Amino acid sequence: MGFLAKGRRWLAPALAGLIALEGVLLWLSPAEQKLGQVVKLVYLHGALIRAGLAGFVVAAALSLAYLIARRAGLYLWLLAAQRATLLTWVVYVLSSMAVTYLTWGVAIAWGEPRVMTTIRISVAALLIFLVTELLKQPLLTAAGTFLLGAVALWATQSAGVIRHPIDPIGGSSSATIKLFYAGIVGVMLLLVATVTLLLRAAAAGRRSSP
Repeated sequence: MGFLAKGRRWLAPALAGLIALEGVLLWLSPAEQKLGQVVKLVYLHGALIRAGLAGFVVAAALSLAYLIARRAGLYLWLLAAQRATLLTWVVYVLSSMAVTYLTWGVAIAWGEPRVMTTIRISVAALLIFLVTELLKQPLLTAAGTFLLGAVALWATQSAGVIRHPIDPIGGSSSATIKLFYAGIVGVMLLLVATVTLLLRAAAAGRRSSP
């Protein structure tokens, strides 16, 4: 993976460029009649959870591949995906608290099923990360990461709602809102992928160092 270690020189500028592009898209995205400019946080919130769930799925797939093939390179990829996803999920949780406070007046809506699902996934993700860091047992890490990905995807899809809208963007009649949101989600996915590549490149650089 020498090309990844060398690629760190362009990955960091690419990450900065994507962050700037995401900021521009959010700034230019249309406000909404009821929520006003706060809806831009909703766009970011939605993009983060989609990117986070995609990260869980990718990490789970890499974990399954490692459990089958037992190759060190696959393990390094799953670690990179795991950490990039955890970072994304932490930012998602913080954005969720901001959106909840600005729209519902509380930082954490304890009675909302989707909020409780998010909290449970967060605790599980942090525990698996700690186990990874402390025990350094690849098989246990891979098994836990695979299980987390499967549970996270199932739990978020099956969680009920009380006040939380099911699909506020998809249900919008504005083609402009949908177009901007698609762009925001797409850039967020690229951001998570770039962070994953950066983490994998850092691991490749450490392995190639004397």
